[in-house]
Amino acid sequence: MSNVKEYDFNGSEDVVKDLLSAYQAEKKAGHYQKIKEKYPDPGTRYCFDVLEGKFQTSTMLKLAAFRQLQDLRRIDEDSSFKYVYDLKHVKIILNFAKIVPDVDTGKPVPLMLWQKAILALMFGWRDNLDNKRYDRVIVSVARTNGKTYLSAIILTYSFIIESAGKTNQDMAYIAPVTSQSKKGFSYLKTTMDHLSTIPAFHKLFKQLDTHVQNDQIISKIPQNVILRLSHESGRFDSRHFVMAVLDESGSDGAKGSPAAIAQIARNVGQVSSGMMQTGGSMFQISTAYPNPTSYFYKDERMLERVMRDDTSRSLDNYLCMVWEQDSVKETEQPDTWEKSNPLITLSKEKKEQMIRSLINERNTHMAAGNIQEFQNKNMNIWLKTKSNTYLTLNDIEKSVVEQAPFNIDGHEVTIGFDKSQYADDTAVSFTFPYMENGVGKWYILQHSFIPLAFAQGSIDLKEKQDGINYRNAERLGFCDITQDAYGFIDDGVVFTYILDFVEQHHLSVKAFCFDAWHADEPVTMWIDQKTDWLTIPVRQGSLTLNKPTLAFRRAIASDQIRWLDDPLLKYSFSNAVLLNDNNGVKVDKDSRTAKIDIVDATIDAFFRAQYDFDDVNLDKNQKDPFANMTPRERKEYWNNFTF
Repeated sequence: MSNVKEYDFNGSEDVVKDLLSAYQAEKKAGHYQKIKEKYPDPGTRYCFDVLEGKFQTSTMLKLAAFRQLQDLRRIDEDSSFKYVYDLKHVKIILNFAKIVPDVDTGKPVPLMLWQKAILALMFGWRDNLDNKRYDRVIVSVARTNGKTYLSAIILTYSFIIESAGKTNQDMAYIAPVTSQSKKGFSYLKTTMDHLSTIPAFHKLFKQLDTHVQNDQIISKIPQNVILRLSHESGRFDSRHFVMAVLDESGSDGAKGSPAAIAQIARNVGQVSSGMMQTGGSMFQISTAYPNPTSYFYKDERMLERVMRDDTSRSLDNYLCMVWEQDSVKETEQPDTWEKSNPLITLSKEKKEQMIRSLINERNTHMAAGNIQEFQNKNMNIWLKTKSNTYLTLNDIEKSVVEQAPFNIDGHEVTIGFDKSQYADDTAVSFTFPYMENGVGKWYILQHSFIPLAFAQGSIDLKEKQDGINYRNAERLGFCDITQDAYGFIDDGVVFTYILDFVEQHHLSVKAFCFDAWHADEPVTMWIDQKTDWLTIPVRQGSLTLNKPTLAFRRAIASDQIRWLDDPLLKYSFSNAVLLNDNNGVKVDKDSRTAKIDIVDATIDAFFRAQYDFDDVNLDKNQKDPFANMTPRERKEYWNNFTF
């Protein structure tokens, strides 16, 4: 039984406004007074300060702060809530942090309130067995804001304090590539060397036979160890870490390849599964990166949706705290930059120094024509940094809806089709026009067919090559992985799926649009010969695709496109770039292994669908006067026909 009012901001047009209104309402009702008195720790105090506007913070931080206060209420007001916030553990970690020296000065540096909040929430929340509630912690902040110092505190605390009296405790510092792991681990080694100069720790390290080495820090008597690992070379399937710090988890690899992204995602999964036996924790910290297909970005967006729904208990084991700018428009607003650079609030002098440096950095990037890099790293905004990117990340994300905006049964639809070549996927894009508040919009629903013939018949290899979790997408209903013995896509399966989907939902097919080069493919020939649908071959040159390509982007920018939270669709549009020539533009992909099949199918559909709300009849030259009519429409025509 819960006395805590339920809030869900997922449908909100202004999340910040509605969230702060909810906070003020709960505050006015007196629900937070007891919380403020019972939990005076820095973590809770920071959350109050965030919601009171004492700091400029991102929407993500406000959501995390509201979640913290609501969860503190649930301890006493919700009998189904099984966690407690133990100030004893908060005190221990913060006292330990006070003595951890900074490597640059060799002396402890007082933590700022936002840093204390991370440690307090991470270690303070416990389950009924006194295990840490959060086995996954996601922290994101702009570069040069002290991420490495926090990582050193967390790992040394786990190694010295949490593992005291225990044996065979494995911990790890993990970076994307070996060179990064060496640099980060050297910071940790220096921290341990400084700690060893403190008499109490010097004595302890001697008793435990502790050694600081290039690739590990080991206490030989209890056999506890911190390992230096990297995603490019490390093997994690046999490890059972009690604490793993994953630095720059959002990395897209040295060359930004999908394979590198997939490698990190797979390693994270292995680290997580290994922790199931130890009750361990994974601390993931990163800045934003250019490639939004990384699992870290996906987890951020997943946690945003979860935190918007304050009643959700589905991911209570995740802590997510993100310091980021809310919009690229804030590039011109230095007074907002503490949202992504909380170190600015250290002092008046620090603020002046950082703002001055950041302005210089911004102006330099602007003059060089790569302002996106500044927005990416210094403002911590995820976005494609290529100037020819087709859609922005914000456009892709803002179009996501939790469910179809209307019942598609009996609705009109234009179907776009992109047939796979070699290792590509086959994609079918259903484009539904509809009206909302007098505005014409489109709902896009896709389904893909995944071949394995050029991945040695292995879905593991296919996912590694493409950097896509196809099995998860299949579970969500967005694709079918081929069952063919040789790994090819069965044209009959594709044809049957399209017909069954249309029949199941009683759809009125306005047109079936496909790549003109594939006019002699079985699926397109069967559609043309076995249905009465209007079929439109679409040439793939920029002369033909220029208008639908730009029309679709305009529709996205005008908030006229809706689609589900489909990982394949979002991945495909994230990879699309614009290719220009003398005849216009068309979409292309930004790397050889990237997949844009869904984009191609959707643009093909939009060749016809772009006119859905115009008084234009593209079909007037068709030989069949009843093309594109449903049986009911034909019957009505003849019933009303007169000579």
